[in-house]
Amino acid sequence: MKYVFLLYNIESEEHASPEAMAEWGSYEEYLAHQQAKITGAALQPTATATTVSVRDGETLITDGPFADTKEHLGGFYVLECADLDQAIEFARRNSRFSCSNSLIRAA
Repeated sequence: MKYVFLLYNIESEEHASPEAMAEWGSYEEYLAHQQAKITGAALQPTATATTVSVRDGETLITDGPFADTKEHLGGFYVLECADLDQAIEFARRNSRFSCSNSLIRAA
């Protein structure tokens, strides 16, 4: 079963340090070894976002994110998991998740 992992963190925190990148690399290797990763990516900062809304047939385009919050969607994974327990285990295995929240949903 496919699960989507939405990775939320505080945008001002340093997630691109050499140490953090090494941890992400190790996690990517783990997922490759488990043959679980379907896709995934880090997202650009929220300042690069564009919000598109359609109301009463009119399209409104706004620069920036829809909501002003401390946490932002920083990236995602789509993984093949046997069940929710395995999905939770994949999330636990990534030490970087300790500084962020991971929302897991079946796809």
